[in-house]
Amino acid sequence: MKKDLILSVITGISFALAMPPFKTGFLAYGTLIPFFILLRNKSIFNAILWGYVTGFFIYLFCLFWIGFVTVPGVIGALIVLPLFIAAFALLQSLLLKTWGDLAIFFAPFLWTGIEYLQSLGDTAFPWVYLGYTQTYYLPVIQVAEFTSVYGITFWIVTLNALIYYCFIREKSNAPALVLLFALFLLPFLYGFSVLQEPESKKTIRIGMVQGNIDPFEKWSSGNDERFFAKYDSLSRLTLDSEPDLMIWPETATPFYLRYEFQYLERIRSRVDSSSVPLLTGSIDYDYTEEGYQYYNSALLIRPGEVDISHYAKQKLVPFSEKVPYHKYFPFRYLKDMLYDMQLGIGDYARGEAHTIFSVSPKSRRQVKDSPPVEFACAICYESVFPDYIRRFVERGIDFLVIITNDAWFGKTTAPYQHARIAVLRAVENRVPIARCANTGITCFIDSYGRMYNNTDIFTTKTVVNQLPLTSSGTFYTRHGNWFAHLCILVMVLALVSLVPAVIYQFGKSFCKRNSKL
Repeated sequence: MKKDLILSVITGISFALAMPPFKTGFLAYGTLIPFFILLRNKSIFNAILWGYVTGFFIYLFCLFWIGFVTVPGVIGALIVLPLFIAAFALLQSLLLKTWGDLAIFFAPFLWTGIEYLQSLGDTAFPWVYLGYTQTYYLPVIQVAEFTSVYGITFWIVTLNALIYYCFIREKSNAPALVLLFALFLLPFLYGFSVLQEPESKKTIRIGMVQGNIDPFEKWSSGNDERFFAKYDSLSRLTLDSEPDLMIWPETATPFYLRYEFQYLERIRSRVDSSSVPLLTGSIDYDYTEEGYQYYNSALLIRPGEVDISHYAKQKLVPFSEKVPYHKYFPFRYLKDMLYDMQLGIGDYARGEAHTIFSVSPKSRRQVKDSPPVEFACAICYESVFPDYIRRFVERGIDFLVIITNDAWFGKTTAPYQHARIAVLRAVENRVPIARCANTGITCFIDSYGRMYNNTDIFTTKTVVNQLPLTSSGTFYTRHGNWFAHLCILVMVLALVSLVPAVIYQFGKSFCKRNSKL
């Protein structure tokens, strides 16, 4: 019992230390070995139990910061997310009883497939992926253009499995050691070659404002003018650098900008006089048959245009922006209870349109019939969904904007984790990213994952720089989560292979019981 608990805690701590902001991603190459040792020779029940306990420690150490945002959220995360690790432990234990030590080579498929399942449904929270531990090692993650982050996870679990296999085997392990060395080296070799390729010479000049406004003060009454004036004055300083696009972060205007004409007209005046379009995060609403629907949105105001292009967030944070499955029992009662307890639950509606924005950089305005530059905007939590971002890039955008407000997380690991996750979105689709935070990490990321002009957290700052433009996409962009689906298929086939053994054991037990009668 004590040994098992120690192995669980070691797994959780090493997992957390391998994640950003720690640049110790190499710990991931062995972080699952204590867990594999723990599962060896366990009964099915104990495998599930210790899988859940291990999952609890992994998510406790990696996601403790959710409590800064939402108490129900952190409770829900620590109850639900360990179930995925328990599911892995169950499946791995079943395979161990049939395949023996060779079952460890199914572990990469199981772990990767289960990570993918975490990205599905209204309770999805695909944040703590093993692949994100490698975002400081740019050569390693370049293969994500084929497999997404799931291929990086698969590679890490395979390294863990091979090291574990060599450790438990008493015979010569030369083939396994050679395979381990080759698997470790190949991604580096590919990555180094890819990173030698030049970036696109087509660029857009972007200015971003990090306002560093306390989110609790932002939503207090009477502060609208003060905070609006802060963004406006910072933007005026940025305009001296002649950007082609100005970006304000998520909910930079904590009021319904489209309907607050006093503020909207001031923005229009600034946009028209500078000829620089503005993309800003704002709350928004529409009136439908179901009544008023409220959205977390991004609005684009362009020079000389009355119409405002807008995008409403579609991936809402469970138990923070929306209670999942709130129309179904028991969640509809849970929703009312959480609202009554005033625990900070939002009630945003989900957007439906994949809006593509367009702007015309000054360099293109001087060329007749030059096409505009197109981009999409992901809002905060949406950037952690590989397939969601892929669908934007698939439509031929030239770059991606991410707006966020990471001030909710406090001075924790969360703002750094969130920013490094965006690195893999860039590599997966070879799409450059402009990331604008209220506070957090405001930065530019090129299509190879190189981050530059990084701001510190909890600082007020503006950044202006060129962002190289690309729109070709990648194998992953065109074919989606084929690798994750392959892992799911192997996982299903591995479980099907257990059926004869289960039938045999059942028949053996049945015959033994009847013979006693």
